[in-house]
Amino acid sequence: MSKKPATASAAPVSFTSLKDSAFQQAGAAKTLEDVARFVIERVPSFPTEVPQEAKDELYAGYMLKFEQLRPAKTYAVINGHYVEPTPEQMAAKNVERIEVGVMYAFSYSSQEFGKLKNTNPALHAVIGKVRSDFADYASNRLGDLKRAALKLMNNGKTRERTANKDFAEWVELFFKDTAPTRLKSASARGDASADEKRWNEAKVAFMVKWNG
Repeated sequence: MSKKPATASAAPVSFTSLKDSAFQQAGAAKTLEDVARFVIERVPSFPTEVPQEAKDELYAGYMLKFEQLRPAKTYAVINGHYVEPTPEQMAAKNVERIEVGVMYAFSYSSQEFGKLKNTNPALHAVIGKVRSDFADYASNRLGDLKRAALKLMNNGKTRERTANKDFAEWVELFFKDTAPTRLKSASARGDASADEKRWNEAKVAFMVKWNG
């Protein structure tokens, strides 16, 4: 599998004073608001519904930033274990080394990643940590964006708590958004129980009964 060249590391953030930190905070808030407005224009159903194609594109952008924040790390492969290399191991031509970052971690399909648990458990553990950390990071960034979009749509006011959905609405939301999102996240972490085929079959069986 090919690895993409690493992007430049993110420049460290520094502040000269509380006043400067507040200025930069306000700028970041304005940027988030502008991004939310742009996404709403491109995806009219956002943030209530996020089409998979739009979510994939957003996650691709989050992945680029994550790669800057967490650059690929070099490991030496010693007796089947992936360890931080010593200077000697870095210089030795007979020592196998590998760079693992978010791009490399997700160059494996879910099926390929799952197979690693049996064929190369040490590499599975290293890659799994990166995939899990990115899944959490991207989910948090999407949550930030949804909250900013909701605030824009409510004219800057935090939306008041609405009445609880009735159970039928909850069931529809669960099968349409909640469960598929959890399934994809679990699959990215290498959770063997996140079986998409079994989930789809169970969903069909449930809906037949529910709508019958």
